[in-house]
Amino acid sequence: IYIGNNTYINGGELVAGKNSKITIGDNCLISYNIHFRTITHKYDKSDVLIREQGCIERDIVIGNNVWIGYGTQVLGGVVIGDNSIIGAGSIVTKNIPDNEVWAGVPAKFIKKR
Repeated sequence: IYIGNNTYINGGELVAGKNSKITIGDNCLISYNIHFRTITHKYDKSDVLIREQGCIERDIVIGNNVWIGYGTQVLGGVVIGDNSIIGAGSIVTKNIPDNEVWAGVPAKFIKKR
């Protein structure tokens, strides 16, 4: 887990697997009760127990000057671009371009900054 200069994280969970990483850029504001996790279960085979199918690990990258609101979850494989804002309570399941505001479950584009 890499946290850039002048970045503030209020509290929550940052969970990176042994084969993945979380990178957070400079000057970010990250609120309380956040959850970033690079690991998820495989579940493709209906005839095999989920716990026996292993896991998938994918990096999470948060750009510079990003504001992430209270209770947000960021899933593995996501890149959040520079200067973006994620609204409180969002679940981020896909990449977010630079300079955009996204919110919701799953997070959706709200507007450009």
